[in-house]
Amino acid sequence: MMKRILNKGKVVLGLVIIVLFAGDLFAQQGQGGTESNLSMGFGARAFSVGRAFTALADDPTAVFWNPAGLEFVYQQSATFFHTSLFEGTNYDFLGYAFPTLNLGTFGLGVGRIGIGGIHQTDEFNTQLGTFSWEEYHGFFSYAKKLPYDLSAGMTIRLVRRAWNGLVDSGNLVDMGVGMDLGLMYRPQIFTNVLLRDWSVGLNVRNLFPPQVKEGENVDEFPLSVRLGFMRRILLKGVGNQFNLMFDLDYSQKRDLRIHFGTEYKFRNLAMVRLGMDGSSPTFGAGLQYSIFQIDYAFSSSPYSNVFSSVHRFSISLSFGPTRDDLMKLAEARKKEEEAKLIAAIREADRQKMIKQHLEQADKFFNEGQYLDAIVEYQQVLSYDAFNQKAKVMLDSADALLQKRLDDERQKAVQTALDKERAESDRQFIQEHFEKGRTYLNNNQFTQALIEFNLALERAPDDPTILEAIKTTKRRLNEELNRLVTKIRQEFRKGNYSEALRLVGEARLLGGDNQALQQEIETLSQRIKVQETIQRGLSFFELGEYDLALKVFEEALQLNPENELVKQYYEKAKIEAQSKQEELDPAAEKKFLQGVDLFVKGKYQEAIDVWQEILKDYPYNKKVLTAIENARERLKKSK
Repeated sequence: MMKRILNKGKVVLGLVIIVLFAGDLFAQQGQGGTESNLSMGFGARAFSVGRAFTALADDPTAVFWNPAGLEFVYQQSATFFHTSLFEGTNYDFLGYAFPTLNLGTFGLGVGRIGIGGIHQTDEFNTQLGTFSWEEYHGFFSYAKKLPYDLSAGMTIRLVRRAWNGLVDSGNLVDMGVGMDLGLMYRPQIFTNVLLRDWSVGLNVRNLFPPQVKEGENVDEFPLSVRLGFMRRILLKGVGNQFNLMFDLDYSQKRDLRIHFGTEYKFRNLAMVRLGMDGSSPTFGAGLQYSIFQIDYAFSSSPYSNVFSSVHRFSISLSFGPTRDDLMKLAEARKKEEEAKLIAAIREADRQKMIKQHLEQADKFFNEGQYLDAIVEYQQVLSYDAFNQKAKVMLDSADALLQKRLDDERQKAVQTALDKERAESDRQFIQEHFEKGRTYLNNNQFTQALIEFNLALERAPDDPTILEAIKTTKRRLNEELNRLVTKIRQEFRKGNYSEALRLVGEARLLGGDNQALQQEIETLSQRIKVQETIQRGLSFFELGEYDLALKVFEEALQLNPENELVKQYYEKAKIEAQSKQEELDPAAEKKFLQGVDLFVKGKYQEAIDVWQEILKDYPYNKKVLTAIENARERLKKSK
């Protein structure tokens, strides 16, 4: 069928060749039409650097050049590309890239080449009407960063080709589906200026080739492989850089091609580009303003006697949150979720503590231990100031405790021989008991015990006062346990200053629990040692060896058996006291003997010789450095 179309006359044949040739503009002679009509690619930026774009591909055109490059699109972007080819043939592309923070990057694109109004004639040049031809490629791409600085991408490509208005055949339309794969490697592990800022890209196009039927013929797209290299050279000034690009382009149906391009970017505002697309020179420029970027490319045709040079234009738009913005939003959401989780945990803990203290308070109340009940009800109110039950029961316990105390004092007054003295004692006990209760409510346990014991002096057998002292000691030990737990937590986090502050609080509380007091002292010692070590290490890293030596001496006084402190104490001592003193002739000769052994690979023998020198010159910098180097070599040789 296609042969019948092409035989309709020279004009039709020439126009169809133009259309087919548009898909392989820079092919060598004799190889036109061997690939897809849209195999040139898209984007003025890519064309201006000689189509050496495989290792750069960081805009929506990556759906064609290398889908793995989509992971380097900084924010949502859209690109429109247009060029007018020969005899009214239009070549267009519209692409969109949508990066996400964790799910990878999605890309969409549609490319079109088409021409209309082609005249049909027979062998007698009789006009038979006109027909049109067009080809669409739809791109559905996805890319994801992998471990080891590698990114992978995939494109599912939908191809539609149509001949419309053919006299003999009417409309010929067919569709095919293919798949492309891409990889990109941008190592971040290197710091050397010659090894960093490289990018390597690989694009395998038509890994699963689309097949499009045209009449009786089936067109199967050939396998195409591109390997690209890119080196980014950062220049002085923000946004100034120079990109060098090189592509090797292989296809099953033509010879290997080489593409080369350069791009200079000035302050992320303007770009100038040069390249070689096979044997054809290219150049172009770009301008970026706000969210817009305009790119232009110009290339001459190797068939300049037939076709004119080609101008290409792209307009790109970047919008929405950037990857940095997405990261900040994710961190903000994470912090918000963490805050909610912490709040939920705290609320659950609060409700748990309310329940526990309320149950304990009710138990004490029912057993007639009213002061203990008062303390527990107050604990409930410290977690929930509007807890009505705790308020009511607190008032009841307080009233009952006051009544019991009054009854006992009145009984004591009635049975006393000296009524006046007994009344004075009652008032004294009442005053100090109330002061003790106030201190107890404020967790001032030492002051509370003092007041309760003053009251107890006037009534040694008073069960209420004895119970108050017992309750205060219980609360004191509970608070000490809480502080010790908190000290351990801060110590594990490395918050030594806060841990020491809490140790101070624990010491102020005092208490007669010897086990707790011993643990507090042990923790205090460990914290001081660790804090001192941290200070010493900081001085050592800054090169302040004299200060580091003094600090490590303090640490050894606190903990003489600490091996880490011993090790750094010796290092600091060597660094602080070593000097570039001259060796006497005999020692210098011995040093050279060690050097000779070192060169021969006899590292241990060299160390033994140099160790002899240290007996007379224990802090000689040259000898110490030589021994350290020999030990390193010896370790590696093993």
